[in-house]
Amino acid sequence: MKKKELTASEQELMKAVWEIEEEGGVPTTRTVRKKVDEWRTERITSQSVYVQMGNLQQKGYIEIKKDEKEDRVYTSIVKKEDYVKRQAKYWAGFWNKTVPGYVMMAIGKN
Repeated sequence: MKKKELTASEQELMKAVWEIEEEGGVPTTRTVRKKVDEWRTERITSQSVYVQMGNLQQKGYIEIKKDEKEDRVYTSIVKKEDYVKRQAKYWAGFWNKTVPGYVMMAIGKN
């Protein structure tokens, strides 16, 4: 199944989920907000996280459950590596390059 494209803010939240999971943490609204706030000059609200995570769930990128304290817990369904590969293939096609050619172009070697 082809996944729907992510908006920039959805990508940012997915990056937060993936990083929290890689660090051995649990992606909750609080931990995702904290991670995103590290990258931004303006703070993200819990309501924004709820809405965007609902979009990510509908698009098939995450699963949302509640823990024993009724906190929302976000679990990635799509692996970061798979998403990055798909994005590289998309942009390579967009620029009429092979994936290695696109990578070289993107890092300024072409």
